[in-house]
Amino acid sequence: MTATKHRIILDVDSAGDDILAILFALGSDFIQLEGVTAVTGAAGPIEQVTNVVLNTATLAGRDDLPVAAGAWRPIVGNSKEDMEAPVHFEKQLKDRFGERLKKFNPPAPTPIRKAMDKHAVDFIIETVRANPGEISIVATGPQTNVAMALDMAPDIAQLVKQIVVLGGCFTTPGNITPVSEYNIWADPEAARVVLRSGAPVVLVPLDICEDNRVAPSMLTRDDLADLAADHPDSKVVRHICENFPIYIDIWREFFHLVGFPLDDAIAVAAVTHPEFFEMTEPLFVDVALHERLVRGQTVAFTGRQILSFDGPETTRICKGLDGRSFLKLFKSSIGTLA
Repeated sequence: MTATKHRIILDVDSAGDDILAILFALGSDFIQLEGVTAVTGAAGPIEQVTNVVLNTATLAGRDDLPVAAGAWRPIVGNSKEDMEAPVHFEKQLKDRFGERLKKFNPPAPTPIRKAMDKHAVDFIIETVRANPGEISIVATGPQTNVAMALDMAPDIAQLVKQIVVLGGCFTTPGNITPVSEYNIWADPEAARVVLRSGAPVVLVPLDICEDNRVAPSMLTRDDLADLAADHPDSKVVRHICENFPIYIDIWREFFHLVGFPLDDAIAVAAVTHPEFFEMTEPLFVDVALHERLVRGQTVAFTGRQILSFDGPETTRICKGLDGRSFLKLFKSSIGTLA
């Protein structure tokens, strides 16, 4: 039986797990990847982000994949020092990891092809409008591109099938402030636009990605060994096995997780396999915009409050994940790539 193909635009900021999400989507029997759009985020400038996407597509033998560069900065952003801190995160790790850091977010080589001569926002708008009710946007970096598309073309909120947002935290501590997760914090104004747009949203927070409660979903050195043994001739698998041990080591030793969390690939799986997830009913979710300590905090409106707050109840929050089923799917999808 032929698998149902979910049509996806993947909007990424090209950190390590974004690379794995692109490869996961390209290897999946359940996904028709319409294109990848690039946004400035954890990997650095838009040129670096875009080049990583292009090189990843080439690695997978998919130079036909549409790739469009997008926003080079957030709508508002934070202080320059704060915005640069995640990109220069490796400076904190140098004493502990030494030469191994050379494989952590390295400068991308010049790709063999260029991105489309079209802005990511235009690509998103045109693709959604041309395929009403068919396109899921999976945004695994800051929400700048998606928010700009919604601002420029508000009609796509009702034309998109869904928007999966990787971001936020509710019970798991944030990775930027105690209550703020990077993707939302990096452009909270954009995240607020997306969450208030009225589009159907699935929010994939740190709670089900970067918490040892979902340890079975994390990539370990044992998983790399399994992939290498099962697919000895795959250059994609070889690339992962050569470049991702340092990611596993950092998340084990610095963040005290059992392995490397596959946040971005988990967000993709929320489209293809929602049965892997426990989700809330649709809620109104808002974003704090002020005060450095809480800026970027995601706030879900549950229970009863005396003060009134208006917003669409259109966001389902992922609260649980069948990590074993997800990781099995991830590894089998990666294994299809040559």
